[in-house]
Amino acid sequence: MLNKISFLAALFCVGASQANELSDRNLVTRSLTVQDSELQVGGVLGYGKNGDEDDIGVGLDARYGLSDDWTIGLGHTRYRFLDRGNSDLGFELTVGAGLKDIYEKLGGGNVDVLGYGADITGKYVYSQDTALLFGAQYVFWNVQHTDKNADEYRFNLGVQHQVLEDVVITTNYILRSLNDMTQSTAHEASVSMNYALSRSLDTGVYLKYSSFNPQENGFTADSAYKQGVGAYVSYRF
Repeated sequence: MLNKISFLAALFCVGASQANELSDRNLVTRSLTVQDSELQVGGVLGYGKNGDEDDIGVGLDARYGLSDDWTIGLGHTRYRFLDRGNSDLGFELTVGAGLKDIYEKLGGGNVDVLGYGADITGKYVYSQDTALLFGAQYVFWNVQHTDKNADEYRFNLGVQHQVLEDVVITTNYILRSLNDMTQSTAHEASVSMNYALSRSLDTGVYLKYSSFNPQENGFTADSAYKQGVGAYVSYRF
């Protein structure tokens, strides 16, 4: 957490001057990367449940635009190699890399299992109201102090739709193809509602479900929750 806070402070220093142009207010037409010199900071408060285990967690994230195409964040980076040009409509493609997840090894004495990966993520904007989200990623699970590592492939498909002015519903499905784990596949689904209060400020709520069983796959029950609900806020400048 200290490293994240330190990096967050560094991003604030880098982004002390306001960006020339902020990302679109409309989440449907908003790019997958932030604008040049734009700093986005956000926080989430979530509740998760997995059988008898439940917990409330708080998360922080930040992203900074080194250019319109290249974004860096807390433990991750994303580069856009295909943009939509001067039109809000059409295809957008990006590649990303970094820390994807952190689990805790079952019976491992608080040993963190870090999931590093790379992905290709895209978006096709049909109209000002509707966009298709899609992507594929590879995640390598580095189990410390052992050679019993694992990996997986993830494939996602989602839809964004503006149901009211500044209100966008996003649904997303993820198929996880697991290697060197007890489960061979897992499924995840989520739905969220984003409300753009201004071009700078977003808030929203989400629900999610996962069939991934952390204990069955060698991780603690609180590493990943089957059901989750939460709220978030994001500010850009």
